[in-house]
Amino acid sequence: MPRIHRNLLLLVVASALLVPMQVALCDQLTPLVSPSNASHFALPLSTQQVKATGPGRINFDGQGLRLQIDNPYEDSGLEITPPQTQPSWDLSGWKTLAVDIENLSSDTQMRLLMEVAALPGAQSARRAKANVGIALNPGEKRILRLLLPHAWKFAPPEGVPGVRTLNTAQIAQIYFTMQWPFESAKKGLVNCRFTNLRAEEALTPSASLPADKYIPFIDQYGQFIHSDWPQKVRSAADLTQSYSKEQQQLEATKRPADWDTYGGWKNGPLLKATGSFRTEKYRGKWYLVDPEGRLFFSHGMDVINQGTEGLKVLPGKENWFQALPEGARTYNPTDFSLQQRYGKPDYLPDYFQDVTRRLPAWGMNSIGDWSSPNLMAIGKTPYTLQLTDYDQRMPKIAASKLKFYDVFDPAYIQKMKTLIPDHAVRNPLVVKSLTDPMCIGYFIDNELNFGNRGRMTLVDDILKSPAQQASKQEFVGDLKLKYVTPNKLNASWGTAYTDWNALSESTDVPSSAGYRADAQLFFEKVVEQYFRLSRDAVKSVAPNRLYLGARFISTDAVRPALYEASKKYADILSVNIYAHSAANFPTEKLPDMPVMITEFHFGLLQRGMFSASLCQAGASPEDRALAYTRFLQGALVHPNIVGTHWFQYRDQPLTGRGDGEAYQIGFVDITDTPYEELTHAARLIGENMYRYRLAGKLTNSMSAKQK
Repeated sequence: MPRIHRNLLLLVVASALLVPMQVALCDQLTPLVSPSNASHFALPLSTQQVKATGPGRINFDGQGLRLQIDNPYEDSGLEITPPQTQPSWDLSGWKTLAVDIENLSSDTQMRLLMEVAALPGAQSARRAKANVGIALNPGEKRILRLLLPHAWKFAPPEGVPGVRTLNTAQIAQIYFTMQWPFESAKKGLVNCRFTNLRAEEALTPSASLPADKYIPFIDQYGQFIHSDWPQKVRSAADLTQSYSKEQQQLEATKRPADWDTYGGWKNGPLLKATGSFRTEKYRGKWYLVDPEGRLFFSHGMDVINQGTEGLKVLPGKENWFQALPEGARTYNPTDFSLQQRYGKPDYLPDYFQDVTRRLPAWGMNSIGDWSSPNLMAIGKTPYTLQLTDYDQRMPKIAASKLKFYDVFDPAYIQKMKTLIPDHAVRNPLVVKSLTDPMCIGYFIDNELNFGNRGRMTLVDDILKSPAQQASKQEFVGDLKLKYVTPNKLNASWGTAYTDWNALSESTDVPSSAGYRADAQLFFEKVVEQYFRLSRDAVKSVAPNRLYLGARFISTDAVRPALYEASKKYADILSVNIYAHSAANFPTEKLPDMPVMITEFHFGLLQRGMFSASLCQAGASPEDRALAYTRFLQGALVHPNIVGTHWFQYRDQPLTGRGDGEAYQIGFVDITDTPYEELTHAARLIGENMYRYRLAGKLTNSMSAKQK
């Protein structure tokens, strides 16, 4: 456990007294310990400083501050504010904010987010926030740490990208909640105790670098110049040395002994072998079954390619780079690193052979979405394919900004019928996949917006569209069959259409209950049409391949119209979950079907990166590796989850990909150097995942042999 240098806040125990919405204590609590030479950081908690938010419940139970959440919605959780005598806390002289958290449940893995909010400062006219999360197994107690993003330490010069900083001299709130909840309400979703909230590791604030010293800030390997770390690449010799070291490691590391050819459980039960991947429920849990009939859990990752998007070279910003090819508008530092690593420009064949060795060495048995066909073609690792990822050429709803299609347009219907043949023209691997036993199946689209997040709006957009919109014509046709005459429709909707043509030409949206009921019915028809056409696109050409669904965001996957259509038409419900645990992905209302987590990740402000990720995991590489382990453990014991695919193989570019994402989320960094803490954690998962899943119990260790 890292040494604690200072205490800032102490959650101090009073008598055990349960109060649902407010902590009822004496007006002022005295700290257990007064920090020497920094007494002004010892901020006692008073009754007014701690309150529950939403339906969360808090109390001091005699050992610390307890939080219980049964309903994760409505910002359920806990808020801590400074004493009334001061507007904020000054944390600008400390490295991390930390708290001890204990999961009091005996059977539930919990997740929680700590978020701090700062008052506006010189760097921002609004309140900025930073957060970090954690997952805890039943009975587990660990430290949650947030690396404080000080403006004095991290703020770049104006107009230059960098870390999103906080005015840490004026922290106004500390929250504990569940980010982006997808879980169903149930008793004991969170039942934890906080102790020893504190700041750690005193720092001496200093002035940030001026522009003339900050620029350039990107070296020839795509790394941040003004930070150092043990794995930082400074020369071609560093790359060749690390390559030689890894080759020795790969040579000495065999694939897990429990695996068959596909990465299925060789020593586990033998089910029916069909020569293709399929799904089956075994002893109360869903599994993939590999072509040889062995249980298979898809442990993989997305975007396994030789590089990432290149760094943009913006006009007038060439001086950001330490070195650039003359006239370059994009620069791919990973390509530069790999050429030096392999000692030749045509390194790709060797590189993908090495990746096929890396994956089993890291305990991975699957290639996820958006990965290289060159890797799949080697034929050593099961893979998934994406047939389309929101094709902008497909017909859409004219009046809608939703990421969705007009699924009744004849052109859309025809394109879906020929989706695989058309894709095969662009990607020869698609032809191979039709009969390749290594192909698990196909995704169609990713994170569509079906227009039912909150109030359903898709049918509103259809009504706002021109009369020739195919979906509008379909809707009007359905209404004619139901109501027969416009007068009967008007009576239900509270409208005054003179004839059916008036409805077609109108772009107004009624607000009546009658309209909303009909809109909901048509929405369900739209969703069913989408999934039926997607299923047919796969099964009409590749009947032995799995249709892997549409890759919902987590909060969409739990919407009835979407999961019911998935159950009817998809072999697997696929969902992207950006949270620290998937263990409580709901089973109460969702249909009993296989679920694949097709995106998740955790990141840090590490190796000079400017942004951690959608899910920051502590303050050290070990914290990140443990976050990976806990997430996989929660997935492995879940009865419906049949696989997890990490997003993504490599860190994103330092200054961001095309849409601005610039996350530290790779198993390797921009120079292709692995994050060994993470690869070791994944290896332990791969070696033990089948026995752990079959046992079905959340234990901290993956095996009895693990220390």
